[in-house]
Amino acid sequence: MSRCNLVVDCGTTNLRVTLLDESLKRLDAVKAEGGVRHTAIDRNNGRLRATLRESMQTVLARNGYAPADVERCVAYGMITSALGLLEIPHVPAPAGASDLRAAMQEKTFEDIAPFPIAFIPGVRNFAGPVDLTNFSEMDMMRGEETEAIGLHKLLAPKGAAMFVLPGTHNKFVSMDAQGRILGCMTSISGELLDAMTHHTILSDAVGGSFVSAQDYDAEYVKAGARECAVSGLGRAAFAGRILSTLGGQEKTRIQSYLLGAALALDVQAMQAFVGDREDVEAYIAGKAPLQQGMCDVIEALCAGEAVQVPSELSGQMGLAGALEIAF
Repeated sequence: MSRCNLVVDCGTTNLRVTLLDESLKRLDAVKAEGGVRHTAIDRNNGRLRATLRESMQTVLARNGYAPADVERCVAYGMITSALGLLEIPHVPAPAGASDLRAAMQEKTFEDIAPFPIAFIPGVRNFAGPVDLTNFSEMDMMRGEETEAIGLHKLLAPKGAAMFVLPGTHNKFVSMDAQGRILGCMTSISGELLDAMTHHTILSDAVGGSFVSAQDYDAEYVKAGARECAVSGLGRAAFAGRILSTLGGQEKTRIQSYLLGAALALDVQAMQAFVGDREDVEAYIAGKAPLQQGMCDVIEALCAGEAVQVPSELSGQMGLAGALEIAF
């Protein structure tokens, strides 16, 4: 029987185990809810371990492989945090694929699998202590570093790049022309949008729902962004209720407006993060409508354009990064 390889992507909520053949061609994948969020809730990582074991067994068995056929297993993401399986220190930026490869650690967990798992570490903006004098310049990531390395490999930008990875926590990853990570910036705008949508007086105006790709309205996204840039998020958000109550606007338009307001502060922070470097091109990954929303807010506030990463490449970036770093 031929050999195979496994790549584990473990996030806060879900984990994915991807099966590769001996030539590193993707064969299959299993996705399950069993991320590190459950470790925080349960106060132990039992669910993570069980889900990982079952996912590995499933993807191997349904493709005719046994654990003894696994040549290499690599894991990245929150699995390397204190809530995961093996906590590994972040690698200070600047960091490229070779730096991450050198900092990887391996360990065998007999209750999960008989083969060792090699863990890719996360990245932090710089080494040393963090205090009130430098905390605003610090950030960290676990998982997005692998995605950024992969996205750089897939896109091959000619110069410096800013990779924007939208989600519950939006990540902005600065890369140099050689594909090294220079640092990152994180925001919780996704959580803020969720809170405003479901747990504030705005819930009625948006029908307790986020805007869908079908109902997305660029005009209202840009309006929300501009209002936030002028008045701040608190006032801009309430202005959405004014548009609804006194302006009679449809809920879907207010959903778009609120999305723009939530993303505006991120784009302003991105401008500060980039500084006066005019040679940096922004690439927006992710799915609609977040991807389109980020592009429209950048256009509204920066008078510039960003590149939308094709969805098929966004879906490949984590695996591409793991292959570039660990194989």
